[in-house]
Amino acid sequence: MIGPSGPQMWPLDKDVPWDRVQNASLNVQRSIGAGTIIDVGYTGNWAYNQNLTTNLNPIPIGTRAPFNPKNADATNGNRSLADIFLRSVYPGYNGINGHMLIGHTNYHALTTSVQRRFSHGLAWGLAYTFSKSMGTTAYNPVVPDNEKWNYGFLGNDRTHNLQVNYSYNLPEPGKALHSKLLGAFTDKWTLSGIFSMQSGAPFNPGGPNVNGTAPDYTGTPDVGARVNVVGDPMKDVPAGLYYNPNAFAPPVLGSNITTPVLGNLGGGAGVMRLPRVTNLDATMAKFIPIGSERRGFRFQFQAYNVFNSAEFNGVGTGLQWDATGKQTSVSAGVFNSTLPARILAFSARFEF
Repeated sequence: MIGPSGPQMWPLDKDVPWDRVQNASLNVQRSIGAGTIIDVGYTGNWAYNQNLTTNLNPIPIGTRAPFNPKNADATNGNRSLADIFLRSVYPGYNGINGHMLIGHTNYHALTTSVQRRFSHGLAWGLAYTFSKSMGTTAYNPVVPDNEKWNYGFLGNDRTHNLQVNYSYNLPEPGKALHSKLLGAFTDKWTLSGIFSMQSGAPFNPGGPNVNGTAPDYTGTPDVGARVNVVGDPMKDVPAGLYYNPNAFAPPVLGSNITTPVLGNLGGGAGVMRLPRVTNLDATMAKFIPIGSERRGFRFQFQAYNVFNSAEFNGVGTGLQWDATGKQTSVSAGVFNSTLPARILAFSARFEF
């Protein structure tokens, strides 16, 4: 059914493919003595025929005036005809939401871990993942090559991910000196925690905006232009910014405005990266037995983000230029979101 209210349409016929997910992994483990095991492996994940929402009644690139003078309205200052009259499949109707079962993703990871069993008061583990997560999670019917336009890194892609955990029973001088009074303060302390270091999330600068507006670069509302990359955004970065906004420029329209432009910035979640996130969480715990080793008080002192380091997870991406081509954005390249600062916590409980 098709109607002016914007129906939802699904491709329901005998050839509709089932969405499919495949997984594969191969690991090799080896004990190297001293209670330590090394594990090296590969993990892969592939998804096919995923549902993507699209517009089944688009306006092709270059359709609106002045790109196509035939679609100029002489009764309205030669402005373009209303979009409803320019739809390529069902003229007179607005966009029609449809579903295409063509989305796909892939994930590949080299994993390495080292685990040391608890011995002599110490246990620790290390895990490192080197991975790539990519796919096509959007479909645009008007671009010449949807794969080229939309295939790229997924939002969850993190190239490097290092995790180190540890648990250490501190020495007990009270026990060694046979002093219960000293041991009440110095013995049965445990230090544990997790250290992590992870690549930042991918992102793309936005735009193009000139004089605060988004010009019609493409002649259709169904795809907007991307900015042009004209330099290395991580070079000559102005003070206080994460990247250099001057490394980008708006696409240039011809003087007669007959040729649409799309820009050359890549697709997917983005071609740039936020800074890596480095974090240390730690816990100091002490157990005071009451009558037996299974009954007593446990005190815990916890610190999240121990060093209170800045962990940025958001940056300004809105690029804007004036009529002369000068970058005027005051937010592009400025960090605007962080993970929580240091958090301290204390708890006490009676165990039995």
